[in-house]
Amino acid sequence: MLLVNNIKLSVDKDESELKKLLEKRFRHKISSYRIRKRSLDARKQPFYVYSLIVEIDNEKRYLSKDVSIYKEEDLSPEYKKRSSKIIIAGYGPSGIFAAYRLMEAGFEVEVFEKGKRISERTKDVERFFKEGVLNKESNVQFGEGGAGTFSDAKLTTRIKDKYIDYILDIFVKHGADPSIRYENHAHVGTDRIREVVASITDEMIARGVRFHFEEPMQEILLNEKRKVIGIKTDKGEYPCDKLAIGLGHSAYESVVMLKEKGVTIEKKDISIGFRVEHPQDFINERQTSSKIEAANEYFLRYKGEKGVYSFCMCPGGMVIPAMSDEETIVTNGMSYAARDSGVANAAILIQVFKEEFNDGYQYLHELEKKAYEASSSYKALSQNISDFMKGEVHPLKFESTYPLGTSLYDFNQFFKKEDLKILKDAFRDFDQKIPDFIDQGIIVGPETRSSCPVRILRDETFQSVNTKGLFPMGEGAGYGGGIMSCALDGIRIANEVIKEDGEI
Repeated sequence: MLLVNNIKLSVDKDESELKKLLEKRFRHKISSYRIRKRSLDARKQPFYVYSLIVEIDNEKRYLSKDVSIYKEEDLSPEYKKRSSKIIIAGYGPSGIFAAYRLMEAGFEVEVFEKGKRISERTKDVERFFKEGVLNKESNVQFGEGGAGTFSDAKLTTRIKDKYIDYILDIFVKHGADPSIRYENHAHVGTDRIREVVASITDEMIARGVRFHFEEPMQEILLNEKRKVIGIKTDKGEYPCDKLAIGLGHSAYESVVMLKEKGVTIEKKDISIGFRVEHPQDFINERQTSSKIEAANEYFLRYKGEKGVYSFCMCPGGMVIPAMSDEETIVTNGMSYAARDSGVANAAILIQVFKEEFNDGYQYLHELEKKAYEASSSYKALSQNISDFMKGEVHPLKFESTYPLGTSLYDFNQFFKKEDLKILKDAFRDFDQKIPDFIDQGIIVGPETRSSCPVRILRDETFQSVNTKGLFPMGEGAGYGGGIMSCALDGIRIANEVIKEDGEI
């Protein structure tokens, strides 16, 4: 196979034209091709630039500056029957991919998850969105697939890792659009990611992985040498040789249990803020590629005394209630695959240093309770950005996408005085980068679950520094911040377990 770079195609041309371009270039019929990477050049006359993997006879005769031999690496582990039993506690992205890879390698794998399977979990979430009836065990935070199952399902990461292709191939195998392999800002959409994750679970069940949904881990079991020997749930004790925990950023009770067991855990910095919403057409008009893309994105960053930045930008999406505790308000953003709501949203977050709080979970919970008390309901707090800047409250310039409705509120009462100044300086900076960002937008919030306030310390073997056989992973352990980074962390854990067994 060949890797062919720098193939250009006008944005108004169908990708089926790529085959013709290749055959014109090589003056020979090609057996097959697939897209490896696509980028947009919109400086003048916009066009896409492709890297393609091509099958053609006598491939060496076509080598040049833009054409090289491509060798596809098989990243699947060697399968053999293994004696070790591995328990996975928590079934978000890190849990999914740790379990999947360990299954491929031949380990006995057992998965425990607090929430329900997606089909039932979705019913609980939709009921909450419509009626405001929260199920503390089955919601946006807990259940098959983790919190990422009710998000935009972005698959972007700044991490460079060969296992990114491995992850994407599994997603595509289970129903994701093949374009996620090469799009710069790939996303699956919350409607489709549910189907993909359910399909991955079904494959693992068919291949012998045992799942315990609605059965959370209550306690880790240790021997006299502080080595993990199993876990305890409300249904009994389960022995294991190794335990990988991917608890997510909302599993406060599990973190308390780990502390009581003496597992070394430290505080870390977090971020808080709110969602901002703008008409999608406004964002499209302000972004360079507005004539090409139907749902443009943005990323904004302000460097002041504290950092302020946009996070989890959801074009054509909606703001959703993401609480897991009663009488609290937590917001998040998501988009369906079509990204066609007509409204863009993104979190705008300000740093909170670990020195500013004693217990990060308690700090965030108090903010979430404060928001509920101000609203007297599950309606999110809301304000025009322009009113926030002036300390005023007027009716919203347009209706928020938040399904439970909103309650007008002055966010100047929510943040510390010094943080308010930084946030407003950041908005002025953003308004320079995207003119009228202030005037055209609204605030909906608060957003408090963008990151976990703790890190479960681990050593060079990815195990807890003081508890042998315990592998903390993903966002809830302080080692990830999105679907891809958490999935990669789960794979690192699996690879270490395989390595300890003698193969990788």
